[in-house]
Amino acid sequence: MPKKVILRKHDERVMVVSREDLFRDDIWNGLKVENLQKYINLISTKHKFLPRGQVESDPSWKQVIPYLVFERNGEIFLMRRKADHTDLRLANNYSIGVGGHLNRRDINGSGIMSWAKREFEEEIEYDGKYKVEILGILNHDANDVGLVHIGLVVKVIGDSDKIAIRDEHKSGELVPIGEASKVYKQMETWSQIVYDYLRGGESVKSGTDNFSGILPDWIIEKYIREGTIKISPLPKNWQDAIDQVSMDFHMGVNIKLFKAGTYRFIDTKRGLPNDAMEEINLEEGDPFILEPGSFAIASTREVLRLPADILGRLEGKSSLARLGILVHSTAARFDPGWNGAPVLELGNLGPKPAILYCGMPICAFTFEKIGAPVKMPYEGSRSDRYSGSRDAVASKIEKSVNNK
Repeated sequence: MPKKVILRKHDERVMVVSREDLFRDDIWNGLKVENLQKYINLISTKHKFLPRGQVESDPSWKQVIPYLVFERNGEIFLMRRKADHTDLRLANNYSIGVGGHLNRRDINGSGIMSWAKREFEEEIEYDGKYKVEILGILNHDANDVGLVHIGLVVKVIGDSDKIAIRDEHKSGELVPIGEASKVYKQMETWSQIVYDYLRGGESVKSGTDNFSGILPDWIIEKYIREGTIKISPLPKNWQDAIDQVSMDFHMGVNIKLFKAGTYRFIDTKRGLPNDAMEEINLEEGDPFILEPGSFAIASTREVLRLPADILGRLEGKSSLARLGILVHSTAARFDPGWNGAPVLELGNLGPKPAILYCGMPICAFTFEKIGAPVKMPYEGSRSDRYSGSRDAVASKIEKSVNNK
C-alpha cells in the first residue's frame, strides 16, 4: 500500500492570482465593495496554484484568502491569536476574521460561496444555521503580509451563540460590535479595515492615493507610466532598471573635478571660486579616471521631476562601494517638487585609481510617498539652489551661509 504524501507548508500549492491581472484597471488599498463580480470572475478564471514558499516573498502574486467575519444580532466573533501562533508576524493580534489558503481540493469545481462555507466549517465549530454574503475584496500593500495576499471578505450571519474556534493557536468569543473597539489597536490590519467598514466607515480609495511609504517595484513602474514620477530620457527597456524598491540611474556626460592644490581653503561665506573645478564633458561610453583621494561632482543621465508628495533618495551601488567609490557624500535626499538632473558626489577612498564610464549604472533611486503633499515644493522654495539644472552645478554654499 503506497504511503500518503504529506506536504510541508512551504511546498503546499496554493491559489494565487497575478498582481498584473488583478490590478490591470485599478489599484486600491482597503475593502473594495463595488464592481465585485468583475474581480470574482477574474479570480475564478485567472487563478493558478503555486508553491506557498515561492509566493510568500514574491509580490507579483497575490495569495487568495477567504476571510470570514461572523455576526449574530449585533455581535461579532472576536478572536485572538496566541503567542505560539505559527505565523509570528500575527502572534498575539486580535482578529474578527478567519481564513486560510485555498488549494485544488478546496475548489473541486465549486464557486466562491462554496469555498467560503467550506473554510468556515473547517476553522469554526458552530452549532446553528447561517447564511453567507460577500462584503468585498480586501487589499492592503503597506506591510509584508498584506503585500502577498488578497482577501475575499465574506460575512457569515448566524442564529446561534454556540461558536468556538477549532485552531489550537487561537481563542474566541462573541462580543457586541462596539465593544470590540477596545482592542482595535491590537487588531491585525485586515480586521481593522473590515471593522471600520462594519461600523460605517470608509471602505476604499481607488488607486494608490492613500498609500504611503517606500514604493515597491510595481508602484514605481505605475507612477512612471502615469507620469506621476517623471524621468527622461526613458529607453525602451526602462522597466529592466527597476529592482524591488529602486531604479538604476546612469552616469551622465558632465563632470566637474576639484583641482588639486589650487586653493589652500574654501571660504563658505564667499563660496567656491570659479576656477576651483575643472569641467569635463564626456560622450556615451567614454572613461573617466577617479584618482585616490580625489573628489568630483557629476550629473546623472536621467532628469527627474518629483510631485509634491514623493521624495527621492539616491543610494550608492554596493559593487562600487566595495571598491571604495562613494557616489554621494551626504546629500542623498531629493525633496518633493525636485526638478533636474540629480548630482553625484564622487569620491575615491580606495588605494587605486578607478575607471568609471559615461552611461554606466552609477546609483539607485528609491522613492517614498509621504502622508500628504508638502505645502512648499522644492522648486521655487527658499531652499531651491539647483532646481532645473541638467549639468553638475558647483556648490552654492554662500547662499545658505549668508541667508541664515
